[in-house]
Amino acid sequence: MKLFFDNISEQVKIPMDFPLEAVLEQALEVFDQLPEDDGSSFGIVNEQNIVVQFYKFNAFMWMVEIPDHSKHGIYQAICNRGQCIRIIEDLFSGADAMTVAQFKFESYL
Repeated sequence: MKLFFDNISEQVKIPMDFPLEAVLEQALEVFDQLPEDDGSSFGIVNEQNIVVQFYKFNAFMWMVEIPDHSKHGIYQAICNRGQCIRIIEDLFSGADAMTVAQFKFESYL
């Protein structure tokens, strides 16, 4: 697995274009250190090159997204922090990205 993130408060960033190899413990540590109020983001690229991105949605929830460029849209789910941690754990365990949350498809058009 590879990860990318943007910790705005700490001014630390690994860009999505150049994700780094990581193990579960590293991914959870990075996610845990993200501020919850500044627009920071986190993402995982799995073995099939599927990108799963996490963005702060509001004070209590995160937006989890899987872009699907071939369908001109994005799969989205709103999850709490605990659910995000479970999603990260599931992805690192080899789960199919589309089954880790109840995603709804949103078209770009």
